[in-house]
Amino acid sequence: MSDYTSGNINFTGLGSGTDFQQLIDGLIKLERTHINRLESWKSSWSDKVEKFQELNTALLGLQTTLKSMDTLDEFMTKTVSSTNSDIATATASAEADVTAHSLEVHQLAKNDIIVGLGGTAEASDVYFSAAGSFTFYYDGDKITLSNIPAGTTMQGFVNMINNHADSRDKIRAATLDDGGVVHLQIYGLDLGASHQIVLSSIHGSIFDETTYYRSQDAQNAQIKVDGYPYLPNYWIERESNTIDDVIPGVTLNLKQAMASGASMNIGVTTDKDGMVENVQKFVDQVNTVRQMIKDLTDVTTSSDSAKGSILTGNYGVELLVGQRLKEVVANKGIGFSWFYEDPSTGNTSGDRYSSLAQLGIKTNADSGGANMGLLELDTEELTKALNDDPMAVAKLFSANYLGESDSPNLTYLSHINGTTKAGEYNVRYEVSGGVLTKAWINGEPASVDSTTWQITGASGSSASGMAIRVENKTDGVYGSSNTDDPNAMHINLKLGKIGEMVEILGEITSQDGPLEILQDNYDTIMKNIDKKIESEEDRIDLKKQMLTEKYARLDALLGNYQGIQAQLASSINGLNSN
Repeated sequence: MSDYTSGNINFTGLGSGTDFQQLIDGLIKLERTHINRLESWKSSWSDKVEKFQELNTALLGLQTTLKSMDTLDEFMTKTVSSTNSDIATATASAEADVTAHSLEVHQLAKNDIIVGLGGTAEASDVYFSAAGSFTFYYDGDKITLSNIPAGTTMQGFVNMINNHADSRDKIRAATLDDGGVVHLQIYGLDLGASHQIVLSSIHGSIFDETTYYRSQDAQNAQIKVDGYPYLPNYWIERESNTIDDVIPGVTLNLKQAMASGASMNIGVTTDKDGMVENVQKFVDQVNTVRQMIKDLTDVTTSSDSAKGSILTGNYGVELLVGQRLKEVVANKGIGFSWFYEDPSTGNTSGDRYSSLAQLGIKTNADSGGANMGLLELDTEELTKALNDDPMAVAKLFSANYLGESDSPNLTYLSHINGTTKAGEYNVRYEVSGGVLTKAWINGEPASVDSTTWQITGASGSSASGMAIRVENKTDGVYGSSNTDDPNAMHINLKLGKIGEMVEILGEITSQDGPLEILQDNYDTIMKNIDKKIESEEDRIDLKKQMLTEKYARLDALLGNYQGIQAQLASSINGLNSN
């Protein structure tokens, strides 16, 4: 029996004895060949997007690692030794000179402390027998806590002082139990002789302002560094025991005063081993990304064929990513200048190190080798460079918009982050009638401020936001329009290799970067493939419906003929038997 209905066609039996469903399935399978090709095509684009995402993750990981050492203080650590760490310790930034200093600590900075002579048996006992007020001076400011209720206990008064908006940032109150009496203690929050507490009046309390005494007087720290000041009773004074403005780059942490005439030493050394570790980390992390790009774009060749990797020939990965990262390593540092030494005078100019090759970092060019295209570090060459000039090595890696002038006529002052570009700037200026009248940076007119003797880069230029101070104020024109002229004056705004790579990685992985654009393009391609697949599915569904209808009718017709055949055969058999 066969059966079909329009719109919901299905075979319920085999009227003719022929398996038409198998035939239809086979034909539909052939029709799906194009869909299979589209799905395979889509899968290849999806694999590429997945690799983009893996590469993007690796680039962000490299950026994070590099950011952890993109300043001089992070890259170039200085080790500080102390001959008496009970008296003082110290830390040092990259700017600290490698040297030793003698230190004499005469006294520590202290805060002011006053204590009530009288007290109560318990902190919960009443301290204000009547409604009153509390007035004191601190740093010359008069402060009054008024409307103190009658019946306020000592602990309640402590809480009021510590929580009142006018007093909580200046003084702190506490209770002091001597074993029989609880006293009120008030101390200033700042160290230094100028931070005195002066009680003015206490009304309503069982103890007035005359019953308090100063148990500790506020005082400054007093030190001598390298024997200065040389007079016996003269000292360098600061209002803190953490002193960072006496020895450049060194922060002293005072702990105890010393016996009169005694001294100790603070020594500063460069942690060269730490710098080698940072350089090795830079090389290893860059190589991780280089190896990934290499694997994604590699071509395997044999005697009669060549097979590409998943992103071989991809312009974005090979050029916009891989080539840009290679250029950072290969090119001269931004804002750095080549080193020159005049053999006749011995005078030098420029940066001792301005390219990574000078520090023993080179790209393996062994064609076909496993490490081809990866960075290699010659540690002996790096160690020699560190021994010769560790600061020059640190600058090439981690100068972070470090401004330097090569002329005594100019002093670099500042720049605006995100606006001023790193680079080398040729500066000229004119002084007339004792007034700064004109200035140019890289040949473009710059803004001048005659009152402060400052030059500022013009808006819209690479030097925009960079401020320079004129030091030579004698009438005349200074500098040269020819940047190579011996009289030319330069401001070098230096960006080390780590910072340069961090910025480029930020561009590559940004929403407007090449990887994001390529991924968007690939997503669009996959969406278009989905539309084609959907269209093909509709076409095949219609095809299947038509085939089903067609073969259902054929099945019914054949079944009918088979019935007639059986009837005729039965009739013929009946005639033969008669």
